[in-house]
Amino acid sequence: MKRIGLFGGSFDPIHTGHVRLARFLVDALALDRLIVVPAAVSPFKTGAPAGASDADRLELCRLALPDEKIEVSDIEIEKGGVSYWIDTVRAFASQYPGDELCFVVGEDQLLQFHKWRDYREILSFATLVAVRRETDEGDGGFAAYFAAHPEIAARSKALAFEPFPVSSTEVRAAVGAFADVSALVPPAVETAIYRRGLYLDDEIVRMIADVKSRLSEFRFFHSMCVADAARRLALRYCGDPKSAYIAGVLHDATKELSRKEGLAYMDGHGVCATDMERRLKKLHHAITGADYAKRVYDPGDEIVSAIRYHTTGKTDMTPLEKILFVADFISDDRDYPGADGMRRRAEGSLELCMEEGLRFTIEDLAKEGRPIHPDTVACYNQVLLQTIRKEQEL
Repeated sequence: MKRIGLFGGSFDPIHTGHVRLARFLVDALALDRLIVVPAAVSPFKTGAPAGASDADRLELCRLALPDEKIEVSDIEIEKGGVSYWIDTVRAFASQYPGDELCFVVGEDQLLQFHKWRDYREILSFATLVAVRRETDEGDGGFAAYFAAHPEIAARSKALAFEPFPVSSTEVRAAVGAFADVSALVPPAVETAIYRRGLYLDDEIVRMIADVKSRLSEFRFFHSMCVADAARRLALRYCGDPKSAYIAGVLHDATKELSRKEGLAYMDGHGVCATDMERRLKKLHHAITGADYAKRVYDPGDEIVSAIRYHTTGKTDMTPLEKILFVADFISDDRDYPGADGMRRRAEGSLELCMEEGLRFTIEDLAKEGRPIHPDTVACYNQVLLQTIRKEQEL
């Protein structure tokens, strides 16, 4: 006979507290398997605002819990509608006949359990495991509740657990504010949230949808990887992570215009470009993309300038311009030779990473016999001289 635990919730999104509790339950209850069950619509949250999609919540849970003994079930999401626990427990009892089932509730859920639909039948299938805060004085009201409901107490077990002080509501707010959420959610969940554009304000969501509609799947994925990399760099180097993220989202918005379409865009909108810039298609998207961003979204001159120079670089780059330039080199989708080394450099210094990126660009263009934009040469010289000056001062 196997011991199987069921852990339900909205998980919108799953966070570090959920993950710690899940792993605690596996050990404390000696479970052979813990099944995490994201709800389609919780009967207790039918008036709550929409968060991530069902597919997103499922994927975030799977990313957060890559443990052998933990699986994520889509049973409630596949069923759709309001999720009543009795239906879920019946399904698992049928799937695992002869095995011992238990399910987990917190203090708030326990104190309402006698109001759950068919709660007596739920207890006929599975043992209730009530988890209270280890730091609570007394037992968190469990004893009084069990005394008032002896039929529930007979099929229940209480556990004390020290929770991680975070809620999904707090995570959503922190994500939307572009705060550092690295301690609130697992790394893979943080990355997925920003690459998918979850829990962000409507204007940014609109930008993301617009960029997605303009690009191939490959190029859109790159844009979102750059946005996330830029956000992380901004947090690391005391920049503005929201501006960095927006710049990353928009930086390649016109990347897939043909040469003819790029020139037509410049001419149609009166965009200034040098003869070299008009002749070299590889430079078009930075020029047209900056104009498009300003024309459609007007995100601010600093973001527009970062987009404009993210390919060539220039002298006297602002922190945001440096961040986007480097993010485009080190985003997780980049797999060119030396990409991992560039990422390591970016952890220590934006300027050293820029120096290497500019050197790589210049050598690559020279090897292929292609022109090198004067802004790129000037930027490289300035960054290199700054490095030499610092070394001489040591």
